[in-house]
Amino acid sequence: MWREIVPGLESVAVQFDPGQITPDKASVLLREQLQQPLAAAVPQIEPITVPVCYDKIFAPDQEWIAEKLGMSPATLIAWHNNLSFTVTMLGFMPGFAYLRCQEEIAKIGRLPKPRQKLEAGSIGIIGNQSCIYSFSSPGGWPIIGRTPVSMFRPENTRPALLSANQVVSFRSIDIAEFEKIAEEQYSRELDE
Repeated sequence: MWREIVPGLESVAVQFDPGQITPDKASVLLREQLQQPLAAAVPQIEPITVPVCYDKIFAPDQEWIAEKLGMSPATLIAWHNNLSFTVTMLGFMPGFAYLRCQEEIAKIGRLPKPRQKLEAGSIGIIGNQSCIYSFSSPGGWPIIGRTPVSMFRPENTRPALLSANQVVSFRSIDIAEFEKIAEEQYSRELDE
């Protein structure tokens, strides 16, 4: 019946074949289905800790974010590492993870002017949401650091590293460990 179901942060998009069902009937059917209890629980996915380098070369907005939150950059890093996030959805591009934490956080808005290019692995933060850019792309989130871990590998059985409802935490690494992880990952990709 449904061609595709795409969950959003606070919405769901449902695609159907109008040759099989009218929009009015699809709306009624969807509302009925949403009222029914789930037949199976959402599978639990192992929590993951993502290594992040918070060095200023990877964190162009770190000082601005720290000032906005009323803390030093060093305190900001420790604070971010102590938060626990849940993947609310993947979107924008394959493997791009939207993360949300339960802690109340002062509003950190988007950048006044989006950047033309952010590197893959960049970690953004806006209020109680963070994101991880899966590819190099334009972007408007303030950037707090970068991970060397690939978020999306189409050749894998499960191409996106993260999944909806997965718990994510961050672990601070230095530039040397960032480069080591990036090199190991590159070597694995060459071997595959």
